Amino acid sequence: MVTMALSLPAPFTSRPLRMADVAAVTALLAASERHFVGESFIDEGDVAGQWSAPSIDLAADSVGVLDGDVLVGGALVDDRHHLMVDVHPDHRGRGIGSTLAPWAEARARERDLGHGEQETAVADAAAAELLGARGYEPVHRDWVLRMDPDVPLTRHALPSDVTIGTYTNDDAPAVHAVIEDAFAEWDGRVRRSYEDWRAVIVDRDGADPAHFRVARAGGEIVGVATVHDSAGTTWIPQLAVRADRRHQGIAQELLAEAFAAGRQRGCATGELSTSGLTGALGLYQRLGMRIVAEFQTWRIVL
Repeated sequence: MVTMALSLPAPFTSRPLRMADVAAVTALLAASERHFVGESFIDEGDVAGQWSAPSIDLAADSVGVLDGDVLVGGALVDDRHHLMVDVHPDHRGRGIGSTLAPWAEARARERDLGHGEQETAVADAAAAELLGARGYEPVHRDWVLRMDPDVPLTRHALPSDVTIGTYTNDDAPAVHAVIEDAFAEWDGRVRRSYEDWRAVIVDRDGADPAHFRVARAGGEIVGVATVHDSAGTTWIPQLAVRADRRHQGIAQELLAEAFAAGRQRGCATGELSTSGLTGALGLYQRLGMRIVAEFQTWRIVL
């Protein structure tokens, strides 16, 4: 590993992140979300799950910036072109972000990535200015949407050969294939390995795969909604339907089933994130969901 050393202004120091930093990094990311979009969506399970993926080597792929013993910034690079850089709002404007960005790009080049992507809150004008000056181009928007507790769930009649039921561990390879085949249609999206997917979605702390909803037709899995409960919210990190079974109401019914089950568990609200690459924003809004946060993805050619 020959990633460039960080040259930070005093009194900041740096070191690789480690699993003991999960809570501190979650707090940092949550602070940034609250600062720019008014609330936070991340929890410790999200961070720990991502860091547990076999493709991540924290010692090589991450760096944290500290003010004494307090983590105030950090960066992480994965094998799917994500350059994740963040600085606590109270420590912005002190040269930390402009130091972390080239570090992340250098690490991405070491991982032989042809391009890198960063996501920022649309309201984060300083980050947009920094990334634009470094040669990043805006490529698409992403949104977090919420189904409020008092919004009726819109149901859809399923094709006669389709049923929706619960997930079992034997379903894992087929569910992973449906998800990755669907998401691989997005421009520039790199497939996530089965091992990484399990770490991030199925085996992460706080996940209960019994809450997943799976659509089957003729004994084959044709659609899935993965589910994570967090702070009284049913979060759907992945919703996918096989290409030949789309436009039949399956995704809509998977969503309704997942949110209905969540309400029965005491999760009054339902949330998910969607990308401008999917074209699904309008559908979710027609179903009664509303935008609660907006993000911009930036890309740089490496």
